[in-house]
Amino acid sequence: MVDGYPQGIVSGLLKGIDGVLGARDAVGAIIDPVYLLTRTWYSDSGFTTPATQPEGFAKDSAPVQILPSPMMKEYSQDVRLREGGSIKAGDIILKGISQNKYTFEALDTSDVENVEKFYLIGVKLYQIINVTKKYVTFDVQVRELTNQTRYS
Repeated sequence: MVDGYPQGIVSGLLKGIDGVLGARDAVGAIIDPVYLLTRTWYSDSGFTTPATQPEGFAKDSAPVQILPSPMMKEYSQDVRLREGGSIKAGDIILKGISQNKYTFEALDTSDVENVEKFYLIGVKLYQIINVTKKYVTFDVQVRELTNQTRYS
């Protein structure tokens, strides 16, 4: 037994989770599509020499939609939030991102010094605050980026 669950239950649930999570897409019950966007920084305008940090010349990847679409919990008008917590007014929690389709590393911030990862929701870019692994899904906390500049 692992964490009180017989072995195989979580792996059994994982096999069918995409069909369950895809129900929102099938009936059109999504607020906004959610995309992953990667920004790579270079030290030259020819985009050949990687920068040592996020500065210089940037190039954004084509946004890739997260499917099945995650649920969104918005904290834009929540007056119960107190300063000092990890969730701040304006944050969004993307809930129910499939572990079949994505790894923790694909959803979390980049370990490469000249690469940044963002989430594109509607027309706004969001930075990653926290990624939480559940049994068969991930939850991702994002916060609106102050600089909404896009690079092609």
